[in-house]
Amino acid sequence: MLRCGLLAVMLCSCAEKDTSADYEPGNTPPGMPGIELMPENPTAADDLVVEIVTPATDPDGDDVEYQVTWSVDGELLEGVEGLSLEHMFTARGEKWTVHVTSFDGIEGGGVATKSVDIENSRPTIESITVTPMEVFEKTEVSCTYAEPQDLDNDVIDQHQLWSVNGVEVDVGPVLTGEHFNKGDVVSCLVYAEDGIAPPEPRESEQVTVLNPVPAIVGCSFDDEDNAFPEDQPVVVRSNGWNDDDGDPEGYLYAWYVNDELVSEEAVLSPDLFGNRDNIFVEMTAWDGEEAGNMARSPYGTGTSASP
Repeated sequence: MLRCGLLAVMLCSCAEKDTSADYEPGNTPPGMPGIELMPENPTAADDLVVEIVTPATDPDGDDVEYQVTWSVDGELLEGVEGLSLEHMFTARGEKWTVHVTSFDGIEGGGVATKSVDIENSRPTIESITVTPMEVFEKTEVSCTYAEPQDLDNDVIDQHQLWSVNGVEVDVGPVLTGEHFNKGDVVSCLVYAEDGIAPPEPRESEQVTVLNPVPAIVGCSFDDEDNAFPEDQPVVVRSNGWNDDDGDPEGYLYAWYVNDELVSEEAVLSPDLFGNRDNIFVEMTAWDGEEAGNMARSPYGTGTSASP
């Protein structure tokens, strides 16, 4: 009799569940997101960033959030749950893994996982400066640079060189015109080697060697009395020429008769002045590229033709 009573309760309970008209299915968890972990080849200088390339979807239409955990070499990092990890946490040789779990507010769904290895970080140099920035043939060029830094705390071997038209020159911190000419491109190179990464120099801003302007010391006439017969050409001569890069001596001429410009030739033709005319010339240093300073001659006077 007792067994029959128990059986009747069990059947009754089953019948009530099967015939319930208000039955609702349970929550369905969301699917797995598609992710990327960037950069693909990080160093200790890089933040790790998770990109959600394919958002997770929820069959029930619930809003989906993401739960994130980070681990290093298989050990969970506590207290960091965002989609980015600052580089201060990482070091060369470590393997970092991120787990991104979709969450619909009720339960977790699919889990996406990505891992990267932290590679060697090259030494960095904050600044390399060449002075002065305007360089001529006789300029002494100096190079200064900030102390190299290495995020992996490696011992750094450093060496400073120069580049002249892409060719390395090892002459120390000062470069002189012995190693460059007008038009050459000069820069400072600094090698900072950690013993792991292949040697690769850091380069300063490039500087092009400028053409130095020439200079004339002064000028005077061949005739010491500055008296010029009206039937003879007037000749002027330079009293000195300077050009730092050795360009050939050259001049521009401007002849004035009674304060009027009459010629730009090297010699004043007798056809352009007469007796008692006032004459002077301006000579400007010219190296074929740029004009330098100008020198003005003394005043001269035209005289009657020789008998």
